[in-house]
Amino acid sequence: MIYLVNNLNLLVRRMLDERLKPHNLGGLQYTILTLIRDRDGISSAELSRRFFVTPQTMNESVTGLERRGLIARTESETNRRILIARVLPEGLALLETCDKIADEVEAEVFSDLSADKQDVLHDLLRDRIGRLMQG
Repeated sequence: MIYLVNNLNLLVRRMLDERLKPHNLGGLQYTILTLIRDRDGISSAELSRRFFVTPQTMNESVTGLERRGLIARTESETNRRILIARVLPEGLALLETCDKIADEVEAEVFSDLSADKQDVLHDLLRDRIGRLMQG
């Protein structure tokens, strides 16, 4: 089953990467940008934990988004050694376009499943992720 989950992930990532390419954004960058938007004020360290990569690896991705003017990082008010990220207006505009692309990819992958099956799949995946994150 792990093989199937991984294959689905790789196929969907490839679809997303291809469709985001005209916007000079990859699937991973899009996901990072989305998470920064949805968790305003998240740190690079928190991002690295969520993506299971080293802080140095995440810093490279975040720095790339920052150089493009899509996000800005500032010192945390509570700890000056922590940099928190926020999406800038240009990043929000790009996300608006890219969210539509991601929705189209998701629809292509799952729209032939009934709403009930989609709900069950969603719940199963969330449950497995939650279980593994705790233990």
